[in-house]
Amino acid sequence: MAPHTISTNKIPSADAKVASSTSYEIAIIGAGILGSVLAYSLAESGRSVLLVERDLSEPDRIVGELLQPGGCVALKKLGIDDTLQGIDAVPCEGYKVFWGQQEVAIPYPQEDIGMGWSEGGVGADGRKQEGRSFHHGRFIQNLRKKAASSAGVTLVEATVNDLLRDDLSGGVLGLTATPKSSTTNSDPSPLTYRAHLTIIVDGCMSKFRRQLLPTHVSPLVRSHFVGLVLEDADLPAPHHGHVILGKADPSSPPSSTPNTIGPVLVYQLATHETRMLIDVRGSKAPSTAQLAPYLRDNVTHVLPPSIVPSFHQALDKSTSGDKNYRLRSMPNSFLPPYPQGRDVQGAFLAGDSLNMRHPLTGGGMTVAFNDAVLLTGMLGGNKPVGEIKVDSRGPVDLQSWLDVSERLEEWHWERKAVASCINVLAMALYSLFGADDENLEVLKTGCFKYFELGGECIAGPVSLLSALRPSPFYLFYHFFRVAFYSIWILFTEPVRTAEHPKGRKPQVWEYPALTVKSVQVFWTACVVLLPVLWSEGQM
Repeated sequence: MAPHTISTNKIPSADAKVASSTSYEIAIIGAGILGSVLAYSLAESGRSVLLVERDLSEPDRIVGELLQPGGCVALKKLGIDDTLQGIDAVPCEGYKVFWGQQEVAIPYPQEDIGMGWSEGGVGADGRKQEGRSFHHGRFIQNLRKKAASSAGVTLVEATVNDLLRDDLSGGVLGLTATPKSSTTNSDPSPLTYRAHLTIIVDGCMSKFRRQLLPTHVSPLVRSHFVGLVLEDADLPAPHHGHVILGKADPSSPPSSTPNTIGPVLVYQLATHETRMLIDVRGSKAPSTAQLAPYLRDNVTHVLPPSIVPSFHQALDKSTSGDKNYRLRSMPNSFLPPYPQGRDVQGAFLAGDSLNMRHPLTGGGMTVAFNDAVLLTGMLGGNKPVGEIKVDSRGPVDLQSWLDVSERLEEWHWERKAVASCINVLAMALYSLFGADDENLEVLKTGCFKYFELGGECIAGPVSLLSALRPSPFYLFYHFFRVAFYSIWILFTEPVRTAEHPKGRKPQVWEYPALTVKSVQVFWTACVVLLPVLWSEGQM
């Protein structure tokens, strides 16, 4: 079966020239995940919204394909959870982690939150929480259709050239954009669009980030995901995300070649298609020339056996020249959020242009939809949207930057309950699961065995991962429980070495060295978590 082919159907664009003759309350740059949702919710609240997107064709990306249960709940609050329908989305009921020959299931918690698919499920009152995985482009097109369906949204296909500035204050008054060429206008000229407030959600490669944030605020790239599609894969745990970890063999001599392969993620995209994302360490994108044989040699041995045939088939097809089967890569970036509204007036960043984390935990869209819920309440008009009520202070005056900046300050701190939890969890888990030194390997071992304990040792972390009960304090608590449990394992669990391949428990005379090792492991845990926590507290 051929993989999903990107549809040539486009969302219709309004007449760009006619649209430029109107002044708007809000202009949004980028009709992606957050831009489309914000345009709809703000327009439904009573605001007039201009939504500008470079290309309204179905996008083709290799991430942004798994939505956690907390993100589904946010869509429900906005009244647009129907956008998950009609795209062959697959239920996701939790995760399964594979580590060598061992595996542990991490199901999502049962919560009393009704969704459109809840009837007949299990849980406290007959419901269970699920996420959804899907083709990114199909979901985006549904969101764009939803935005375009609102009478208050003007959707224009155009490339934004620059922000429109006030000559005296330097504040943003809107934007200039060049409409896409058409049969009636083969050489369009740039047009000016004015708005009281401009929201920039142009993604991880944002061209306007430098204009609104200090120069020292820039993404840090630690690795890249290489993506491929498996056809009719025999998954060990259908309707679950698979996190596959390489396991170091202490009984083998150390390799002179550094291992550049990190965690492998596998999840269904549709009924017959499954996404595999392979983490390749390094700040530069891997060369595609010899990538297929490299992945075959370095990834095959860590995969569950049932997945291997479809993995090899996908690698074979990736060298056929058919672009539908090509291997693609995308940077995994970390960008902590930075407070806005103090320097540049009239505009602010949101989405990946402001805040990114490693996509290992699939939390990016959940953060975006939670931001949409908060911003709709803070910047919306005089009408409720879904479950979001009008702010008790009344609609903010978008022409008063003092009032708007106060709301942006509130948003910066209120979003942290969800965003900080997901950001820190993603970066901490990636450091552990992508362990590349001895101390991190100890923590990874402790983390896996912590999950094996079951009960609260699974329910707590997965409630954070799913964003159903986000709490930075709860994250701190479980992370250091893992750290101390890892140290306990150092002293109590049999250790395999070259001299003892079957393993033996540490002897009493080894305790002094293990005590020193314990201090190093605890210090490593602090180095992993505390800098990320600190970055979340930027003032």
